[in-house]
Amino acid sequence: MRTFPDIEPNIPAANSCGDSYKMSITDSTISTTTDANYKHTRPRATRMLESWSFSWVALSAEEFNVITSFFREVGTFEQFLFKNPIDGKAYTVRFAEAMKDWQYVYPYGWQGKLSFEEV
Repeated sequence: MRTFPDIEPNIPAANSCGDSYKMSITDSTISTTTDANYKHTRPRATRMLESWSFSWVALSAEEFNVITSFFREVGTFEQFLFKNPIDGKAYTVRFAEAMKDWQYVYPYGWQGKLSFEEV
């Protein structure tokens, strides 16, 4: 299994690049409301999946090329290992969306956001 390149996002320093770090947990509940307005709930699955978004700023051209090459190899269809820089754990993930809206800010380098979803 492939592993995401070891280029850490700029978590405490990512300003003017949207939010530097976001985490979400999907809800796994199926809910039904009866005619008498009673609500019945049950879990849809045995686990709730997490998703993360990280921002990178001031990436060199070389670092940017490594990330773009990796994205071209796996797209949003192939799973890979990603080490979460917040908790240090490795997760099996895939990209949650296309690599879009990356911007070159002269003279600092590339900045943008990537979103990951647990598999």
